[in-house]
Amino acid sequence: MLVSMAAPRKINGDRRRRTSVGICIITIFCIGENSSLVHPTPVAHSSCCHNHRHAALTCGGVSSPFELMMSQDDETSSSPSAATTPSERSQRKAAQRARKERTQIQANSNKATSQHPDAVLKRHRLKEQQQSFVKNSRRKHNFAERANFLHQSEKINDEFDANLNAVRDNRLTNINIHPVENPYDQRTGDSNDGGSVHPLHSMAVAKLDRSSTTEDVVTAIKRAQNYHDIHDIREIAHFLLEEVDVSFAYGYRGSLFSRLAVASLHVNNHDIAERCITERRISHRSSMLPLESAAIVRGLLRCHYTKEAWEVLEDELSLPLEGWVDFHRSETFDDNEVHLEKESIRRQLEIRDRLVHRARSVGSIASRHFYEDEPTAAMNAIQKLKDMGSIVREAGLTAEDLGIPWDRLVKGAALCESKRRDGKWDINNEESGEDPSQWPCNIVYFVLDAMVAFPPENKDVTFEALCNALVRRTCFVTGAVGMDGCPEADRGEVAFIGRSNVGKSSLVNMLTNRKSLAFISKTPGKTQQFNYFAVNDKPDLARQIRYGDEVLGSKDRDSFYIVDLPGFGFAKVPQKQRQEWSDFMDEYLTTRETLRVIFHLVDARIGPTEEDAKIMHKVGAIIGSKQQRNHAKYVIILTKADKNVKSASSKNPGKVSESVRNKLCETMKANKVGYAPIVVTSAETRLGRDEVWRYLRLAAEQ
Repeated sequence: MLVSMAAPRKINGDRRRRTSVGICIITIFCIGENSSLVHPTPVAHSSCCHNHRHAALTCGGVSSPFELMMSQDDETSSSPSAATTPSERSQRKAAQRARKERTQIQANSNKATSQHPDAVLKRHRLKEQQQSFVKNSRRKHNFAERANFLHQSEKINDEFDANLNAVRDNRLTNINIHPVENPYDQRTGDSNDGGSVHPLHSMAVAKLDRSSTTEDVVTAIKRAQNYHDIHDIREIAHFLLEEVDVSFAYGYRGSLFSRLAVASLHVNNHDIAERCITERRISHRSSMLPLESAAIVRGLLRCHYTKEAWEVLEDELSLPLEGWVDFHRSETFDDNEVHLEKESIRRQLEIRDRLVHRARSVGSIASRHFYEDEPTAAMNAIQKLKDMGSIVREAGLTAEDLGIPWDRLVKGAALCESKRRDGKWDINNEESGEDPSQWPCNIVYFVLDAMVAFPPENKDVTFEALCNALVRRTCFVTGAVGMDGCPEADRGEVAFIGRSNVGKSSLVNMLTNRKSLAFISKTPGKTQQFNYFAVNDKPDLARQIRYGDEVLGSKDRDSFYIVDLPGFGFAKVPQKQRQEWSDFMDEYLTTRETLRVIFHLVDARIGPTEEDAKIMHKVGAIIGSKQQRNHAKYVIILTKADKNVKSASSKNPGKVSESVRNKLCETMKANKVGYAPIVVTSAETRLGRDEVWRYLRLAAEQ
């Protein structure tokens, strides 16, 4: 008998059996009595055996030798030494499979828990979506939903307010404002000190009594405001008004009243808020902080109590007396009066803080009126804001210190102006209480006047909103080389004059927030005609000019022309053409009745040149030595101020040297135009754009 089997092989130093299943051919030669040869029988190796032991083979007609072989094989396989290695390996494989199954089960279960990374990422994205939704909702100012919420809150507070309305004492210090018959009264008496215990719903502060600290009261107010807990707000009000005296909270009981007033307004309980504000004014006026007063004003505005907000503003955030800055500057102190000097500094800081919060509060009131379609009330608030400008500048406050949301005010005014153009206030003016005849040509100009009165902000976001509101459409109309080529004088005009390469086209593009309205070239003298640009004309005017199509519609109320005049000096043109330009400009400045502003551009790096002096002399001869009412406004603009600083930016937009200023003033006086205002600008850093727009308004109001 010959047996051919798959022998084990050595893999990586370890003696292992072959993993592949081969074919084992066993050839059995059985010699019987007749010495006959039995045909060999091929048998396939069993693949279902885990330890690769050979299965039993059968051979027809021969049993004794094969049975003997199988019996020996069974004895060998049943021995302990042969079964040790396969059993350990099978157990090891089974353990690996069990670990994989447990890992998979744990992974599947973790996906449903909050600790899985996918779940954490999903919660993070959901939170961002919610924050974005809340932010967008606040920016949209859905006052209908707010009014509905306030209406529901009023229904909830009716029962409690009915009990409180019976008591009209402003002090309420020793009066029980919580009647015994109130079903919500769960307070219990305290036999130790005669006080009462005020139970709360809070887990952190379960009750308020005579032993409660300031931190307990603040925590309870914050929790009640966040959760709209009206019960806790009532109990806190009873505690502060009845149980404690003026000395509570180290004398800052008034700060707790301000916090409670804001929380009461948050749930629309105006009665408690009014009593807190009154008690704060009477007992704690000396310790009132402007920050707290501003918070109360915003809370009253949120509940649409505009009249009460103005009362708090004028009483607690009033303007300082005239000349307060000079008074404090003139004070001198001896060495023994250091405390008086510190007191003066404290008063100055207090007044500055009051000015900051008053400006912010007035801005909030104006913004609220703009977004509630009440432009008249909003413009009254803007006027008060404008009146503060000189005082704010005297106090030395900057735009960063004030933090007035000018971009929001501009967008609110633009929204009202858009509704005005749509005819919202053309009818039913008596019902709305609005009189558009008293408004400016564009409500945004009212906000612009207040912006100019305050320290410059120089923010791109604000100016972009301003340009989008004041320059809605622009179009090149024509290029005139004589008075016959000028368009019809049916609106105001502003003219930009200056020598070549002074930056006229760049300034026009900067003011209109357009990149290529006026052609900009590095070669001087490219502008060789009077270029007319229409601002806020009728829609599709460009199609009418280019193709001759008849376009319906009319120009807006604040439409005007921007005229870019040819430059003098470096322009490479014949002397005859220069003389034609000069004659045309003389006739234009003399006879054009709709001309409202003449902007004379001078390079801030070198000052006025000989050509600039000629222009000043010509303007002075036409307008006169004094600014006449029936003539155009003459304004000097110093351009390219950013070139005078090393690294120009929004914080360092540009400057003009003292020598250039002196040279400019002397030239202006020599040519009888010393009355003209001077504006420093830069097309790169956008310096002076608000002040220039202040004069552009004169043309828009024509």
